[in-house]
Amino acid sequence: MRTSRRLRRTVAGLALACAGALAVPAVAAAEPTAPTVPAPASNPLLDAIAALEGTGSGDGTGSAEGTDPTDTTDPTVGDALDAARAVLGAAPTVDVAEPNGNPLALVDAANGLLQGFGLTPFFYPTAALNCSALPGVPFGVVPAVAGAAPGPYTPTIPGVGALPTLPNVDTSIADPGETLYAFVPAPGGIVNDAANKSGMQVAWFNVNTLKGGFADMGGLADVISSEVIDGLPPVIQGPARDLVQRNLAAFPSAGVRLAPVATGSGTVLAAVFGQVTHDGKTCAFFPTVGLTQVP
Repeated sequence: MRTSRRLRRTVAGLALACAGALAVPAVAAAEPTAPTVPAPASNPLLDAIAALEGTGSGDGTGSAEGTDPTDTTDPTVGDALDAARAVLGAAPTVDVAEPNGNPLALVDAANGLLQGFGLTPFFYPTAALNCSALPGVPFGVVPAVAGAAPGPYTPTIPGVGALPTLPNVDTSIADPGETLYAFVPAPGGIVNDAANKSGMQVAWFNVNTLKGGFADMGGLADVISSEVIDGLPPVIQGPARDLVQRNLAAFPSAGVRLAPVATGSGTVLAAVFGQVTHDGKTCAFFPTVGLTQVP
């Protein structure tokens, strides 16, 4: 897509700027008119990784409260560092808008479903190759999108609306200080979704707290059941589960994955990646990256 190309050009431009800054020789004082190359802008994710590695960012920023970035024995530091590196290393590797425009229409359909959930799409879509159940799709591409919404978040079913609220009953999936992540393949590209919904993951990193980690994503109905229905009074769990199942049958939910994550408040970067199994096929999706402001 145009967005992924722009992102690649931006990254390449920053790399060239850094290389140019390193390549400029020292200039004598007698040549005040010699051009200089400005230092590249600070990257908050790189600064956070440097702080966690114990090298510091050079700008006076310290570690998050309660976290010692030099304490390599603290498992939470290692998890955060691994997650930050995973987000940093995630980049688009396939242009799903090519070769003939059909996948682009599928991306639009997937984005329609994602936004129907009330989630904000990530920076660019992703795709799996040699995987599509749709006839005539070039290279068997299954485009997909990911998105997120800060908590509190109440489940919204595309074309149906939010789940009905009940007095004194918490129907939210994501609580305040949490982020709900979603992965949505193109409608029709995934069929006979396997009973085992594992395989998709979220790597997240909060650049304000320097905390991060990995979270497994689950099936749409499974997550709604575990986060909402299981917490309802027993007398209404059965009818509520039936209501959700009927509503989910109204739109193509095969391959859709969700994960509520306790990211904490702040600026949270995340990468969604992994695999979906359907109709005897394992579809590996490239990483896609997004940013969420969690109040």
